Parts: sequence; C-alpha cells; structure tokens
Amino acid sequence: MIKNTTIEFTSSDNMEFRDLTDEVEKFVEESKIKNGNVLIYSTHTTLSICINEKEKGIVADFKNLTDKLIPKNAYYEHNDLTKRTENLVCQSGASDCLNGHSHCTHLLMRNSETIPIIDGKMTLGMWQKIFAIELDCCRPRKVLVQVIGE
Repeated sequence: MIKNTTIEFTSSDNMEFRDLTDEVEKFVEESKIKNGNVLIYSTHTTLSICINEKEKGIVADFKNLTDKLIPKNAYYEHNDLTKRTENLVCQSGASDCLNGHSHCTHLLMRNSETIPIIDGKMTLGMWQKIFAIELDCCRPRKVLVQVIGE
C-alpha cells in the first residue's frame, strides 16, 4: 500500500529548523501501515530535510558553520545576472534569484529522509527529529510525505 500527503507551510527565516516530526508521525499512524518506510521529500532546491537532535545549540552551530563555509556575501555565478542565462525568474533584487549560497548549502545537505516503520511506528532514535531547514528566505514551502508498506 502507498499513501501520500503534502505538508505546506511558510518558512519564517533563513536557517529556520521547522520540526515536522509530529505531522509525519500522525500521517504514519493514520496510514495504518504496520511495516514499511516513510519518505519525507523537499520539493525545493533551497529547503533541506534532515534528521537531527532538537537543541538550540545545534541550530546556532550549524548556522555558524554554513556562514563560514558558504558566506552569503561571496561571489556566486548563480547571482551574476551578466552570466546567468537559465531559470531566470528574478525581479529587481529578489532573493529568490540571488541565492547562490542557498543552493550551494543545499548541495551539501539532503533533499529527503527515509525512516523505517516497524509495528506502525517510525524508528527514530530517542533524540531524533525530522526537520525542514530553510536555506534561503521566508516563502511558501511544500514537503511530500509518502508511506509505503503493508
């Protein structure tokens, strides 16, 4: 059996860690799947899906790390509209176009997570939570959730 749903929300800020665990857990329960997998998938190239511990220090540490590795103010060809010729949706200064740092960060992260379901429950560890991590700016987002099993 396969069940699908979409979680829709508007992110509030760059590096927002939105906890999706309860919503996914509820969908797994409602699906009546006892054994299988749940896939959580971002439909965006600047929104990552990751499993990690829910703790303020980790969020701050990750933001500091990405600021060092992929600074917003560095030169990105994606942002250079004198060179870029593909996927142009820019409006004057719109961050949804001038976001090379967001795309580069996403390339180092995950676009999805798959979690085994055993006896109707996700097999997350004690501290594990499912996060949608905003890598750009406030905007509407969609995350697909698919449960497959019996």
